[in-house]
Formats: sequence, C-alpha cells, structure tokens
Amino acid sequence: HFSLLQAFRTRNFWTIWFAWLLFSSCLYMVMTHIVPYATDIGISAMKAATILSVIGGSSILGRLLIGRVSDTIGRKKTAIACALLTAGAMIWLVGSHELWMLYLCAVVFGFSYGGVDTSVGALIGDTFGVHRIGIIIGALSASWALGGAIGPTIGGLVYDSSNNYS
Repeated sequence: HFSLLQAFRTRNFWTIWFAWLLFSSCLYMVMTHIVPYATDIGISAMKAATILSVIGGSSILGRLLIGRVSDTIGRKKTAIACALLTAGAMIWLVGSHELWMLYLCAVVFGFSYGGVDTSVGALIGDTFGVHRIGIIIGALSASWALGGAIGPTIGGLVYDSSNNYS
C-alpha cells in the first residue's frame, strides 16, 4: 500500500498522470466540439446533439463489458487497447463528413472511453493498493481536470485560427 508521497516517487504514478492528461484533453475536445463540427458540415442540431447521447450510451456498455475483460486479461493490456481504439475513433472523426460516420465514431469512441475509464480505475488500485486510493486518485484527477481545460481550448484555437476543425 502506497502513501501519496510514495506514489509520487514512482514512474507508474507519473505515467498514469500524463496519460490521463492527454486522454482527457482528447475526450473533452471531442465532447465540446463534436456538435458544432457536425452542424458546420450540415447536420441538423438535433441529430448532432444525438451524437453525444450515442457516446454516453456506448460508454456505459464499454464500462460494463470492458470492466469484465480487464478482470480477465489484465488492466494494463485492456487500457492500452481501449486507448488505441479511442485514438482510432479520433482519426476516423477527422474524415467523417456524414452522419453515419459520426455515429460510428461515437459508438467506438464512447465504448473505448468507457473501457479506458474502468480499466485504469482498477489499474490504479492494483498498482498502489486501495488503502489510500482516495488521495491517490484525487492527485491523479488533477491531470484529468487539467486535460479537460486544455483540450477544448486547443480545439477552439484551431477552429478560430482556421475557421474549420480540419
């Protein structure tokens, strides 16, 4: 069982901290800008907003199914696989110019995002123990919050400088 100071001294803590920062930046960039992107390419506001619902619903399914998978094959492998799927969904998003493409992206993005969330949460407990997990997750969550501030800002700056999301 690690204390917070002991966790700070490990490479695992900082690896998770930076991974969460980057993952959160991507997640919140998409969640903030997906509806404006969709409406900019001619999709109705209602259908564009539904994309967020698909992400949310898929993330529930991902949390449940991937949580079980991570219990079976291991948290680290599962988290990496889900993070790669999320990256793939973001690459797909760049070329998505039709509603069905955005819905497919939303399903994969939400499912894999839910999988990352569940498997990394369990991985933290496996890595640092559960005795002081509250304070350790609290410290790691600072990176999640920072990423949530950085990602949408970067997306907005890209849009403002180029007048599109490409």
